[in-house]
Amino acid sequence: MKRRSQPPPQPKTAPPGRRPAKPRSFGATGPRPDHSAGKPPAPAETVWGIHPLNALLRHRPEQVTALYVAPGRQDQRVRELLALAESHRITIHLDAPLPLAEPDAVPHQGVVARIKVLQPLTLAELLPRLAAAPAPPLVLALDSIQDPHNLGAIVRSAAAFGVSALIMPKDRSAPLTGTVMKASAGTLPLVEICQVTNLAAALDQLKQHGFWIYGAGGDAPQSLYDTTFSGPICLVVGNEQKGIRPLVRRHCDHLIAIPLAAGVESLNVAVATGIILATINQQQHRSLGRGSPSWRSLRPSARARAKAVMLTVITIPVRTRAWRTGSGAPPAGS
Repeated sequence: MKRRSQPPPQPKTAPPGRRPAKPRSFGATGPRPDHSAGKPPAPAETVWGIHPLNALLRHRPEQVTALYVAPGRQDQRVRELLALAESHRITIHLDAPLPLAEPDAVPHQGVVARIKVLQPLTLAELLPRLAAAPAPPLVLALDSIQDPHNLGAIVRSAAAFGVSALIMPKDRSAPLTGTVMKASAGTLPLVEICQVTNLAAALDQLKQHGFWIYGAGGDAPQSLYDTTFSGPICLVVGNEQKGIRPLVRRHCDHLIAIPLAAGVESLNVAVATGIILATINQQQHRSLGRGSPSWRSLRPSARARAKAVMLTVITIPVRTRAWRTGSGAPPAGS
């Protein structure tokens, strides 16, 4: 039976005599606010910077409610933003105070936008979109990524290497603040965001829909470069210090690691994620470039024959999964 993600909690009204709580951060609930450089975060519904605003106005203009431009900013890049905002009939405030608590503490580049709160997808909403993908989908699951700059860098790599969606737990994750949007270089609107209550249960549902789950960890027994990726894939990366939690780790089909030179113990989680996604993306492009038939066009009998050949070569057991019609993709090679 499928589990559905619970809706985000509704904001509570402050008791008499107390100040109301600050608004939520950009697009998400999270375990803690983002205190960049030890200073309070900007108001919740704000995004700043040339690239993030350009991406929003091009790909999610319905999210933007107003654009603010600081005095003296009338260069070509700002004029492009103004033209985009005007084309979507967005309110523009020229030479107006920027809606930031501490403008000097934020690299706003003279432009700030107020936006509607981005509503992440539930897993029940995401699965049909993945099933309708024209090629085997690639999903990235983030287990307790709590640094907003790492999260933004991961989002940027995900957008660059064709990730269909990011799945994040509602708790123990960095909120999607303007800092994340800035660190992603404006690529956050390019990737679907899905929030779940229980990440382990979400991985189980992905398995039922034909996905193979690969967990990334420095102590994993299998090298990234000895792994063959095919079919619907979900890559799981873990916390900056502790890695993937044991419960989530047990729900992975394969655990992979990036071989490192002697004397180097680990990589930053955002860097490691980018390397693994690039490797998966390369294999997927090579597979499509060889003129092989579409993954979806293979009949169940043809898929079974292809899997039998693969089993003969790699001689490791395979668990069959259903993906739309027919059996799932073969596991990693060794």
